[in-house]
Amino acid sequence: MTRIDLITGFLGSGKTTFIKEYAGYLSSLGKRVAIIVNDYGAINVDRMLLGDALSSTCHLEMVIGGDADCTRRRLKTKLITVAMTGYDHVIVEPSGIFEVEEFYDLLYEEPLEKWYQMGSVITIMESGISEDLSGEAEYIFTSQIAKSGIVIVSKISPALDALSNPDALNKQKEEDLKYINSCLEKYGCSRRLDDLYYWKQGEITSEDFEKILRSTYHSDALPKYRSGGHPDNPTGEINGDSSDNNSFESTFFFHPKIETEKIEETVRLIFDDPDTGNVIRLKGFLKNSDDNWLEINATRHTVNICPISAGQELFIVIGEGLNHKKIRYILKSDEKIVGTD
Repeated sequence: MTRIDLITGFLGSGKTTFIKEYAGYLSSLGKRVAIIVNDYGAINVDRMLLGDALSSTCHLEMVIGGDADCTRRRLKTKLITVAMTGYDHVIVEPSGIFEVEEFYDLLYEEPLEKWYQMGSVITIMESGISEDLSGEAEYIFTSQIAKSGIVIVSKISPALDALSNPDALNKQKEEDLKYINSCLEKYGCSRRLDDLYYWKQGEITSEDFEKILRSTYHSDALPKYRSGGHPDNPTGEINGDSSDNNSFESTFFFHPKIETEKIEETVRLIFDDPDTGNVIRLKGFLKNSDDNWLEINATRHTVNICPISAGQELFIVIGEGLNHKKIRYILKSDEKIVGTD
């Protein structure tokens, strides 16, 4: 049977970056690896971001998002195709707006149950995420943590280096664990975590990768809530479907006109301006003054700008209650297309 791993994590947590390293490690073991990406509102963006991980032993497939039923059908079809191609190891990166229980159910369906063996559920979490989550976002985050075999904390500040400042790292770990466990308790899950793996890009050892491979997954129950998934909400009925009233949306802005030296300033303005809505994630591509492509990947806490071999002149903004007109004005974009909402 083909092993399948699920990489979960909220929007902007670093799933794609982790998959680059994870897939590279599996390929180094001689595994034929397939990556299936169902990004929230993606227009082949993650195909470009994962390009460095692709090789003769690592293949990428995209599942274009739609409504929940449509996405499920497309993902199942893609899993059937990949299984018939004979890959040893499949990595699935779903949307950051995703409930793990739905994936478990999918693997029990015919003919997938004959072809796939569930491996690990790996959750990527941005340190300090608690400041940014609404009730619905927090519920989705908690549902992913409840099922994970290992929680990997990304985007570690240099001040938290384990060698130079172990006390600061331990303090941050205590804060992150306290928040995670308070969420698990709040949403009715009996599980509690006692450890986290803090990941710095490019520094995962072979021994650590082996631990990640063996981390498996959990089946702890988490009640479902309707209308934002918040137990304090009087309309939050248990056993509802939290996706029925999903308030998240993604909007695509084409041909943004931003000067190279003002990219970070412009991106931070989109996050900080209260009139833009609750912006959770921004990613996209621009050409610099030398006509070379830059990749921009940002959350409220971090703005990463780095060279990339190819791109497309667009920005994807993901969040809740987005003010499309205001964001388009800031980006000086020619047009926008509203994605999933």
